[in-house]
Amino acid sequence: MFSFHQIVGICLALAGVIHLLIAPEHYAHSPAHGLLFGAIGIAQLGYVGLWWRRFGPALRLPGLLLSGGVVALWLLSHLATPFAHGPHPVDWAAATTKLAETGAFLTLLRLDHAGAFGRRRGNPAALLARSAALCLGSGALVWGGALAAAPALPHLAEAPGHSHDGHNHVHSDLTSSGYAAAPAAAEETYAWNLPAGFPLPYVPPDNPMTAEKVELGRFLFYDRRLSANGTMACASCHQQALAFSDGKTTPHGSTGEPLPRNSQGLANVAYYSTLTWANPVLTDLERQILIPMFSEFPVELGITGHEAEVLARFRADPRYQTLFAAAFPGEADPYTWGNIVKALASFSRSLISADSPYDRYLAGNLDALSGAALRGMDLFLSEELECHHCHGGFNFTGSIRQRNTVFVEAPFHNTGLYNLDGRGAYPPNNTGVEAVSNRPEDMGRFRAPSLRNVALTAPYMHDGSMATLEEVVRFYEAGGRYIADGPYAGDGRRSPLKSGLVSGFTLTDQERADLIAFLEALTDTTFITDPRFSDPFAAEARVVP
Repeated sequence: MFSFHQIVGICLALAGVIHLLIAPEHYAHSPAHGLLFGAIGIAQLGYVGLWWRRFGPALRLPGLLLSGGVVALWLLSHLATPFAHGPHPVDWAAATTKLAETGAFLTLLRLDHAGAFGRRRGNPAALLARSAALCLGSGALVWGGALAAAPALPHLAEAPGHSHDGHNHVHSDLTSSGYAAAPAAAEETYAWNLPAGFPLPYVPPDNPMTAEKVELGRFLFYDRRLSANGTMACASCHQQALAFSDGKTTPHGSTGEPLPRNSQGLANVAYYSTLTWANPVLTDLERQILIPMFSEFPVELGITGHEAEVLARFRADPRYQTLFAAAFPGEADPYTWGNIVKALASFSRSLISADSPYDRYLAGNLDALSGAALRGMDLFLSEELECHHCHGGFNFTGSIRQRNTVFVEAPFHNTGLYNLDGRGAYPPNNTGVEAVSNRPEDMGRFRAPSLRNVALTAPYMHDGSMATLEEVVRFYEAGGRYIADGPYAGDGRRSPLKSGLVSGFTLTDQERADLIAFLEALTDTTFITDPRFSDPFAAEARVVP
């Protein structure tokens, strides 16, 4: 059995090591958080060294703060408190460190009560209450000070670092321009009008859906004045006729700078648990939207450095004066970047696609699917092809979050698209989750996108390297891609990092055609022509005599 003295050392050593291990991953996502985790880890391990050598009363208070104080800091910043944007999923590192630190905290209280720090303390309950209050207060002081310093540390609010999962960094004072100042949650009044089988999407409590915000978001989404040079709108990369993709291998930003990854469609984006090709920590639309707006490496809309200029365009427009007042009633100055982000997120969440032939078949119209599509559906759902393991559920993806989701899944897969070195390497500017996590085993892991409207969203894969659905099906038949020559030469079929679900299979020409017929039956023509999602400026131009 370990002594109480040993338990404190072991627990804080474990927490310190984990903090140092995860610091690089968090630094890639948010430098301020990475530095914080590194500092906590160093402090905890330094404390353990002193604990073993110079045990005494001077170590009582630092020990309580490095155990209970760190737990309090985590609770304040991750749960639904004034210091957090909402609850966060708990991963292995958080669970392990918090359990270890709680163990150290309680053991220190036990030693304190027993007189190990010089004199025997009083009532254990009173001791626990005083120490917990001390730790909670110190945690609130640290996190409150960090929030106050947010203008100098824009990454502190977990500003994500990838756009189309490229290496973007946001350098905009979002707190001073209104993003961090979220009002209290209001009751949602938006009419979703969802079909059977579609659950309510998750909506963050500080941005409830309203028809007025959705309408403002629609205008902003299509307005080129949202880019610094007035040449590009959100809709430039997300076109309604293409299910809000753009038909390009990879897009370009407003200054012509190429972006590294293919533009994904936005149909049912409200249900995604992660929002880009390869960033598992980017889970909220409100955060993701910041990237194309403020990113600098590469530039997309290019707003950074032009915030006041761009905002003034909308403030001076009589139409937007009406739209902003309706979307954010009661605000003296609704023209903030925070409100623009909320409106864009609300419009994006409204993009529900649920009227494909497949949906109509499920609703009871047995003539909605052709014989070929029905045979293709059987193949899609078969264990031989295993398509449904990565593209399952009502939205044909494993990346799903809804209103009542308890355990949020964020699956990413290596499909054997590349194998540059025989050990699974992908091109250096497109390494997938590995670029965020810095873990070698994450090389080439990307999110499986939804297959809804997939016939409209070509070209395919994260880099747009496959032009047709038939090419994609043949790729999975082969169990990966073999590239004979050139800079990306390699046999992805033999990648040691490839998912076990991509094992290959054999199809006849008829079976392949049937499978493609089923994928084409996921096209929702109502969605791509719905006037609620269309360009309002184009509609106005059509009625001008």
